[in-house]
Amino acid sequence: MRLLFFFALLLFTNQSKAQDFFINKDTTINNTWNIPKGSIIKFGSKGKISGTGTIKGGIIDAAYTQWIFDTSLNVFPEATYSNLFSAKWFGAGQFKDNYPALQKSINTVLNNSSTLHNLFIPRGVYAFSKPLKVESVYKSSFSNCSIHLFGESSFWDSGQGTTLQYTSTDGFALGIQLNKGTEIDHLTITGMFKAPEGNDAEYYAIPFDQFNDVNGKCTPLYAGLVIDYDGSKNVSGSTGIKIHDMNIGNFTINYLISPNGKTFNADILLFENIRCGNAKVGFATGQAQEKGNVIRGIYSWGSIHTLYVVGKYGKAQAGSYTIDGGNIAGRCIRLFDISQAGWYSSNISNLFAESLGSIGNISTQIPVNISNCTFHFMYPSKVGKQVLLNSNSEKVVFSNCILRYYGLQDPMLIKGKATFNNCQFSGTVVNQ
Repeated sequence: MRLLFFFALLLFTNQSKAQDFFINKDTTINNTWNIPKGSIIKFGSKGKISGTGTIKGGIIDAAYTQWIFDTSLNVFPEATYSNLFSAKWFGAGQFKDNYPALQKSINTVLNNSSTLHNLFIPRGVYAFSKPLKVESVYKSSFSNCSIHLFGESSFWDSGQGTTLQYTSTDGFALGIQLNKGTEIDHLTITGMFKAPEGNDAEYYAIPFDQFNDVNGKCTPLYAGLVIDYDGSKNVSGSTGIKIHDMNIGNFTINYLISPNGKTFNADILLFENIRCGNAKVGFATGQAQEKGNVIRGIYSWGSIHTLYVVGKYGKAQAGSYTIDGGNIAGRCIRLFDISQAGWYSSNISNLFAESLGSIGNISTQIPVNISNCTFHFMYPSKVGKQVLLNSNSEKVVFSNCILRYYGLQDPMLIKGKATFNNCQFSGTVVNQ
């Protein structure tokens, strides 16, 4: 029956008019199946196509949860019936290591950019061992590409949605290179990084360079989501990327921008409704062409050393970022490590932070505006007397902010210079 069914498929390919195909039995294709334009390939509850051949044309009609193609096939559909391509169609979720199925799904959408754009990963846990790359290479150089990659998780997901579980301790889980207009959303991405523990006095005293994976396995640039990871093929970077409703945790760096030290762009980036799980760094930026970027609605309730780092990775430059809105709790040692020069600045507003070690370090030659924020610091009796802010310039301006210890009037230590407009402190400010 399997062989007869295959011959029937070959017979249909000789017809020039549209002909619908109903796949309800397993079959094998080892050559090229050219499907007439307008034909629908309808998959029943059973039936999968395997082999090493190529399918050209056809409108795919299948349930999102079905496994209908082997990864050894090359698929170039005319369209999909619902405008979505499902990662489960290549068997994602069926294996101990889902890297081949997930990467094949990404590549299939990118290779059919004139007909496909939306890659859907249905709810489930997908373990994978190698970095997933959204990239296109033409004549040995990266070329522009775009995808809408999404799942069924909320940004506060508790394991009920779509989880991409990266099992390696090096590299990155998901990377996009020279993307234009890509959108990634409703995914949970988890890694293997395990944050340091200990009582409050020990934990909040950990220096940045010693806040590493407790098992010593995860590398310094081990990351969850990376934008523009490779500078070896050209220097252009991504533009107009939207990342939203994401939950990324258990990486050295959860969100990493321009770490390669060569590319430019990475501009007009929008991060919205995002969660930072356990990590050394929540966000890290890399170069001065990162302009017009916005982080709106950032939530961090885990163990994290520094939420936002500027001027340490990649070209060690600062771009132009706006951070607007967020809730930081858990065990965040410091919010910021900002080192910036030139003409691009960080503007921060509407953050609520509690159980905080310090605001952090800000070194700048240009204005930094921090407004409408509330900072609740850990008790000195638990973590010792902390320097709550280390700033080098009066151009670091706090406006309409509250800085306090809960119910205490202890002195509040600040090192260096800063300007405070209409701010309220729970105790006397001491410049150390």
